Amino acid sequence: MILLADVGNSRIKWVSCEQGKFRRRGQARHGKESWPELAARLWQELPRPQRVLIVSVAGPSVRAALAHWIQQTWAIDAEFAAPSAAAFGVRNAYAEPERMGADRWVAMIAARALTGQTSYIVDCGTAVTIDALAADGQHLGGVIFPGIRLMREALYRETRQIPPETGAVRLFGHNTRDGVWGGTVYAVAAAIDGITERMAATHGPGLRLLTGGGGMLVLPHLQGHYRLEPDLLFIGLRVIAGA
Repeated sequence: MILLADVGNSRIKWVSCEQGKFRRRGQARHGKESWPELAARLWQELPRPQRVLIVSVAGPSVRAALAHWIQQTWAIDAEFAAPSAAAFGVRNAYAEPERMGADRWVAMIAARALTGQTSYIVDCGTAVTIDALAADGQHLGGVIFPGIRLMREALYRETRQIPPETGAVRLFGHNTRDGVWGGTVYAVAAAIDGITERMAATHGPGLRLLTGGGGMLVLPHLQGHYRLEPDLLFIGLRVIAGA
């Protein structure tokens, strides 16, 4: 069994990969407990894996804490996905490849393995990233902008008349809370549609892949056609693992 984990800015998600198939899985929001406590809560009852592969955007201290727990618990050296100039059929457009988010790199590796065609890869999480990948594996570049939650929190923080209330996603909100929730979701949806349309107009049509924790929320409000791939990062890690 190989343990695959995706450590994002707000959540950690994991799956066990057995004979190339995803079996057990779980997720949790992080920040309220120490990383060793969280790792123990999520993984203590798992059988000892043969390998542990992690993609993380949470910073070096988090990687160190998880690596230490994994070594202490299972006597395994955790493997962390890291962007490079080229690997697994993908060529990075960054002049300094190590400065790219590891999640974007792993997502492109997955897209290349899954489709082998021009792809526009949308990861809708705390931040939204959109990367264009040519059919030959050349990364064409991408964009990053705030996700739905960050937009809402900016409004709550920077305005005095908008309290942090849960609302409904409506195009025609009849109160402030619905206006905020509808506005932020539709803003992200419009940005995704508009940017992918512009990318396709420049580099040609392609498959639009949608992943990330906000993917399911934004999907009904998108006008273009998108293929939902909630396990995209795990697929990329599986490719890297050779499983």
